Amino acid sequence: MFHRATNFSIGVNPHNELTLANAYRLWDYKGNNRSMAYLTGASAVFPLTQVWQTRMAIAGIKTHTIDCAMRFNTYAISDEALRQQVSPESIADSITITRAFTPYQILDAVQELKKNEVVFILAPAKQFFDGDVAFDEGLFLIQKLVRFFANAHERGVALFVVERPSYAAPAFSTFLTDLKPLVAGSSFNLTNAGAPDAWRLRHSSHGRISKEILSLPGSARMRESTNSAHLLKNTTLPGQTAQMQFAFS
Repeated sequence: MFHRATNFSIGVNPHNELTLANAYRLWDYKGNNRSMAYLTGASAVFPLTQVWQTRMAIAGIKTHTIDCAMRFNTYAISDEALRQQVSPESIADSITITRAFTPYQILDAVQELKKNEVVFILAPAKQFFDGDVAFDEGLFLIQKLVRFFANAHERGVALFVVERPSYAAPAFSTFLTDLKPLVAGSSFNLTNAGAPDAWRLRHSSHGRISKEILSLPGSARMRESTNSAHLLKNTTLPGQTAQMQFAFS
């Protein structure tokens, strides 16, 4: 469900040529006024993130991903690059990945981020609610994660957290409450607009909706990937084995 091919490229009344596929431009990710951002909503938030990363790579912007729940899909990168008539191999070095599947690996990955990195963090909360993590420990660690987010932001890291809208775990509401002031300047919400591949994206800043983009399905089918395999850079944390091979095909 999270990796279904989705077309985000068509927008209705876009703002200054703004569409769902390039709405990352609403996020101030550079300079002294950089903000931390948050995207939630429909499950399509994860493939949308990869569309944004592809567009950023084509524009010469390097991004790093901390994938906490197998939400990163290399084929989405390949598909979007081909749709833009760009060879996936030409942008492979611009999108790097760290897989982190335990609370401690996630905390370590966030601590290691460097100034001026542009980083997407996919589904970070999930692992803190794992059945192997005691409630009190999970709550303590997820509050620590938010503090690490704040510290990374202060170090000059551009952070974009992408997360599902809810979990059954009570600690998730604490996570959202603690995170809210950090992402108040740039929050995105993606919802289905009533038809397959019809989406509405709302961007809010300090509690007020600043932009709304409606994307409707187009008639053209997504171009299928035909390129030969090419590896993306993959980073694993100490004690962790690679979960998959990142390859375009």
